[in-house]
Amino acid sequence: MQFIDTHNHVIPFVDDGADDWDVSLEMLLQAQEDGIVELVCTPHVLTSKELREEQRFIEKFEELKVRAKEAGISIKLHIGSELYVQPDFDFSCKLATLAQNGRYFLMEFPMSMIPPFVAQHFFNLFAKTHTPIIAHPERNGGIIGDIQKAYDFVKKGALLQVTAGSLLGVFGGQVRLIANQLMDANLVHIIATDAHDVTRRTLKLRQAYELVLEKWGPDRAEMLFWSNPRKIINGDEIDIGEPRELLPEMQFRPTLQTRLRSFFRKGSEY
Repeated sequence: MQFIDTHNHVIPFVDDGADDWDVSLEMLLQAQEDGIVELVCTPHVLTSKELREEQRFIEKFEELKVRAKEAGISIKLHIGSELYVQPDFDFSCKLATLAQNGRYFLMEFPMSMIPPFVAQHFFNLFAKTHTPIIAHPERNGGIIGDIQKAYDFVKKGALLQVTAGSLLGVFGGQVRLIANQLMDANLVHIIATDAHDVTRRTLKLRQAYELVLEKWGPDRAEMLFWSNPRKIINGDEIDIGEPRELLPEMQFRPTLQTRLRSFFRKGSEY
């Protein structure tokens, strides 16, 4: 089985991902050995100003392609970004949508909460022209505290991207529980690496794929690791199936200690 990754921080010197070119290339070599044949590089873009100054990201991306080719790495590389949620998005920028598909964009909330304006008017900003992919909802404090919000986002038109490591317990048992509940409720549309390094948060998908294959079957596994990522890159329509609401008794209610731990780990969870 081959894979496509649509969320990672493999470009060095632009965010908290790869520290240098050596780490970046080692990440790509790990990805190639794992079966990843195509990926979208998605550096953090935290402000509208950064998005307008996208050329510095693009220059590093172009250098990465050259260095990867020289190293014998055959993975097909695209550029995009992980946009920090904000009241406005400039979709004319090259980094705004994944692989310049003109439709799907990857965005993240603050790790500890969901900003109030999201529920009020966020989806009206791009309603019929662009589709948000919410990065790692299973690690967001607002969704951990009220998992029904994930269902509400999907019903409003968003897609959800769960991190492979979350299903494997890399971020702890509570996050793994939420990831499994989202999977059971048919609320997950893409699984990606969110890779940052070569040790803990790696550019690998195979182990998570094998878990999904065993627990949810081959059709679901193929959809989450290949066909939906392919559709995202192409800007094609994605069938969300039949998402299910999560019953209140299924929801995890974090203690104050858990909420505080989530808040103080905010930076390290990017």
